[in-house]
Amino acid sequence: MHLTGFVIYCPAPHTMMSWIYRRDKIRWYWHQNDYWRSIAQTLERGKFDMMFFADGWGGGNEASVRYAIQFPNHDPLLLIPYLAGFTRELGFAVTMSTTFYPPFMLARKLSTLDHITNGRIGWNIVTSFGQSEARNFGLDAMAPHDERYDRADEYMELCYQLWDSWEPDAVSMDMENGVFADPKKVHRINFRGKWFNCQGPLDVIPSPQGRPLLIQAGASERGREFAARHAECVFGAGGRWYADDLAERARRLGRDPSRIKIIWGAQPIVAESEAEAQAIERAVLERIPPEAGLSLMSSHFDIDLSKYEMDMPLERIETAAVQGILEAFKKSGRNYTLGEAARIYGRGIGMPHMVGTPRQVADQMEAMLDRLGGDGFQISPPYYAPDYYEDLVRLLIPELQRRGVFRKEYEGDTLRSYLLGS
Repeated sequence: MHLTGFVIYCPAPHTMMSWIYRRDKIRWYWHQNDYWRSIAQTLERGKFDMMFFADGWGGGNEASVRYAIQFPNHDPLLLIPYLAGFTRELGFAVTMSTTFYPPFMLARKLSTLDHITNGRIGWNIVTSFGQSEARNFGLDAMAPHDERYDRADEYMELCYQLWDSWEPDAVSMDMENGVFADPKKVHRINFRGKWFNCQGPLDVIPSPQGRPLLIQAGASERGREFAARHAECVFGAGGRWYADDLAERARRLGRDPSRIKIIWGAQPIVAESEAEAQAIERAVLERIPPEAGLSLMSSHFDIDLSKYEMDMPLERIETAAVQGILEAFKKSGRNYTLGEAARIYGRGIGMPHMVGTPRQVADQMEAMLDRLGGDGFQISPPYYAPDYYEDLVRLLIPELQRRGVFRKEYEGDTLRSYLLGS
């Protein structure tokens, strides 16, 4: 079983109002370094595969400012080198957009981060979706959904060529003869595509992994095709149909489906007793204002949902933005209203809550993997993140290790080796 710790460089990632905690805690905006360092070190102590940073480049409406709904949102790319200095084995994944980052810049930054982390970096590939994001980067509008993925396919091909522009043995650092690298083994790529042109070569020597671990979360029809072509790790939404569909697409493209790890979203709440865990869940849900979940849905779907009646069937909503989560709601077998979906969204965008003692939660996790397939869980904190991950590492991880379904030590020396064994 693989476990990743989901975070956003903001006060509250998925569960609205999870930034609320006692005054004697590390406060997110005063002691950010201590806050994030404590999370990273706890995740490493718990042998998590990686600390996964989601990211976005929009937001700032009235509700998101009032309730800190994934806003403010600082740049995790600058935080990761700091955290890497306090950890030795934990992987780090960062979200970067094929719409907003020039390919050469992205390939360069990720290769450099892979050096700094000694091979522990992953790239969560997104095409972005929001009109506010587009306007923040000087665009009048976001390109259509499928076109963004067509463009991203070309983007990936360019990045592959940049990462491969140095032959593995190009660097000799021959001090006796004064030769650092063999020029015949460092190549211009002269890439010319429909959307991108690049001369190359990349100006970073090959990193420990060669290229970052490639991660993707697209759940739409076009997103699943992109994931089957490029991803090594996928954050899944939906059910068994998703795992089966991805495997079939991978086989059609000549890939081994076992080389694409599927990680499901989850929010386990663990305590010494079932009653205590249920009390924690009630406290989490009671503090979420009804409009907070609706605001986050509006951001993800790129629609002002406050204009609609709360009893409207969710199936009437269509979006060109985050389609996968909406599809998962529609394929759940239940006819949700907008109001019902908003309440669920506010507590963790529909991720299952597994609530109880360590034994009960471990049972639920194993049963979910048996039912849906897949390889593990992307865990998102429903309350104060340093305490939440500490509770999991203290209570849940030992139970999973006792059952033999989770590692006791890291095996391998790169993030890719943790997940794929090579």
